[in-house]
Amino acid sequence: MTEQYLNEETLKSLIPNNYGDFKVLSTDSYSDTEMWKAIESKGDAKMLLYCAIQTAVTGIDDQTYGEFEYNGNKINIKDVYKKYGVLDDLGLSNRRIGPGELTPRRLQRFFRVQINDFLEKNKEIKPYLWRKYSKMDPQYRSITFPGAESLVTRKDQAQYLLETYHNLDTTMGTSISQRIKRTLLSRDDEFSAII
Repeated sequence: MTEQYLNEETLKSLIPNNYGDFKVLSTDSYSDTEMWKAIESKGDAKMLLYCAIQTAVTGIDDQTYGEFEYNGNKINIKDVYKKYGVLDDLGLSNRRIGPGELTPRRLQRFFRVQINDFLEKNKEIKPYLWRKYSKMDPQYRSITFPGAESLVTRKDQAQYLLETYHNLDTTMGTSISQRIKRTLLSRDDEFSAII
């Protein structure tokens, strides 16, 4: 009769290996470096930054991005995205996005520090995520926006974001908090205690 389950030593002996020729590669196609190269190649990083701030503050409603004012002119974000090749019509497609491809969400993630800085300097601005889905604790206002999960450094900030996204999921029937959890875990092992 043959054994149904092999023991540990037998399993190790099947393919002896010190793993020197093997390297694990990331499946994450996002790279800040590649994003910057793509943004810089467009020739107008400031315009893309302003789009990211606007959408992080007001949200994106059914592929409607709105507009902002710049130098006295109203700027339509959809037109900016079209001009600079920002992929804004992926919908629910499972298309794999390349490291240097721009999307509205990736712009928010890349410009996370600037969005946070803008919110710190403009205390009267209340981002939609904070206003609609959080407990509206003033100390977390400037870190409660899409992309902030790649910015926060403290457990209390991460916990506040998770609670906010959980409220959004409950209200909207989504599962965005699962992606936020994965992002937080990939950044810092200390966040595992809150997840």
